[in-house]
Amino acid sequence: MNSDLEYEIENSCAGKPIKSSMHSFSADFLAGCKKFSELAHISEISQDVTIFNTSCIINAASYLEAKINEEISIAVICYEESDAEGKAWRAIQNLQKKLNVQEKWDLVALRTNGVEWNKAIEPFQSIELIISLRNELVHYKGAFLGKDEAPNKKITGLMKQLGVSSNATWIEDDCSSWVADLLCSKKLAEWVYHSISQFGESYYELRHPKT
Repeated sequence: MNSDLEYEIENSCAGKPIKSSMHSFSADFLAGCKKFSELAHISEISQDVTIFNTSCIINAASYLEAKINEEISIAVICYEESDAEGKAWRAIQNLQKKLNVQEKWDLVALRTNGVEWNKAIEPFQSIELIISLRNELVHYKGAFLGKDEAPNKKITGLMKQLGVSSNATWIEDDCSSWVADLLCSKKLAEWVYHSISQFGESYYELRHPKT
C-alpha cells in the first residue's frame, strides 16, 4: 500500500469512535427568536402576543451567551492543553460561570483580535437593551411605576422608539404598566429579532475584523 495513503487512513476519522460532541444550541435560540417573532406578528390575542414577545426576548438574550460559550468550547478542543493558546482558552473556560456576557465577549476578543464590547455603538447597544429587558422580565420586581414609566432609561428609550405608550386614562381604575404596554406591542418582537439576527450575521466579522 502507498505510504501516503496509509498515513491518510491512519489519521482519518474512519472507523474511530466519537469521544464527545456538542450541540449548537445557539442556532436553536435564534430560530426560536424568529418563530416567536412571527407568532407575535400574526396573533390577534393580546395575552398570546405578550407570551410570544417574552419568549422572543428570552431566546434572543440566550442566543448570545450560548454562541460565546460554544466558541470558547470549540477553541479549547482546537489547541493542545500544553500550548500557550490552549492554556489561555482553558483559563477563559474556567471563568465562564463567573463572567457576564460582556466580560466573556472581551476576553474572547483578546484571543481573536476581535472588536471589544462598546455599549455606545451598534450592534452592542441593541444587545445591551435586549439583555436589560430580559433581566427585568426574568427578575421581575413588581414595582409600582407611573404612566409610561419603565424601570430604566434603556427600556424607556425603547418604548419611545417603538411608539409604545399607555392608552389608559389613569383615572379611577383605568391604568396600565410598562410591562403590559410594551409586551402587547407587535413591534417589539420584530425589533428584537431584527437586532439579534443582524448581530448573528456580523458575528464572524466582529470576531475577525479586516485589518
